[in-house]
Amino acid sequence: MTVRLRRTLIAAATAGMMALIPAVLAPTSAHAWGYGVNRVQTAAEDGHAQTGMGPGWVLLSYKANGPMVGYLFARDFVFADGTVKTSFDHMDIRDTGDGSAGNSEGITRWPWGHAAGSFDGCAYAYGTSKFAIERTGFMTNSCANGPSVVGSSKADGSPDSLRWWHSEAVFCTASGTDPLCSPYGVWSENKGGGLKVTRSTTPCPVYGNIGAAAAYGSSNATPTHLLGTVPAGAQVDVRYVTKSRQYVMAKWNGQRLAGGIAWGFFPRGCLN
Repeated sequence: MTVRLRRTLIAAATAGMMALIPAVLAPTSAHAWGYGVNRVQTAAEDGHAQTGMGPGWVLLSYKANGPMVGYLFARDFVFADGTVKTSFDHMDIRDTGDGSAGNSEGITRWPWGHAAGSFDGCAYAYGTSKFAIERTGFMTNSCANGPSVVGSSKADGSPDSLRWWHSEAVFCTASGTDPLCSPYGVWSENKGGGLKVTRSTTPCPVYGNIGAAAAYGSSNATPTHLLGTVPAGAQVDVRYVTKSRQYVMAKWNGQRLAGGIAWGFFPRGCLN
């Protein structure tokens, strides 16, 4: 083999190796969502935040664009007590409710199915963008028949065209017993004139999940995922009280909690 030929072969091999380096070093992006078992994307994969979603988390509701009933979190999410999520939460995305549902931030597809993690129940999620499909098929047969409750009217009086998992009667409506309970189940602009304003009487730990059975009914709550602690005397804006009256779903007025989350579950005993 001549020296010139040897140099040509070496140069070609080197060029080929260099061409592979960008592909090897480039970070692997998450796959898009799909019908089947999906995980939540990490903050490193998707740092976008808006109402109902943020880096490493997505909000769950009983209807499209509805009040929070729990959250799904990605691996590596850091909670207020320093605990780091070591595994991904998953959701069976069986279908989507398609429509704006009054959302002002561009979400038009509302995935629904069984949401696992510490929620463990049927729900809608706030949009598809925070999900990455892991496999086809499903984790469970739960929620396979889809939401079936006919929703109430929107704030402008028009009918809600998307089905709900539950009516708002699953929350506390005993306003004569507890003034934080809405007679409609939830406080909103078209149900009671807006959020119910109260204050914390002691420091309040705020949690991301209490479990679907507690959020949707009278089962004992299992508070998990500490999002922060609200000091005594803070203004707290209430959306609903659970049927058991153990927890209140609300937000600390003007403040954010872990990961930029606004809404959480407050123990009823620490609020006026």
